[in-house]
Amino acid sequence: MNQWYFSFLVGIVVFLGLYFIGKQDLSFILLYSFGVFIGFFIMYLMNRRRENK
Repeated sequence: MNQWYFSFLVGIVVFLGLYFIGKQDLSFILLYSFGVFIGFFIMYLMNRRRENK
């Protein structure tokens, strides 16, 4: 989780999982995976700032 691309990979996994299940429409899938990506990216930035102090 200390790498910058971890949030990107989690967002892609969530997107592919929801896309292949296929019960939601594409706009919900994109918003949900983007929200997960942003959440993990913010957690990465907070951990990075904490390590630099």
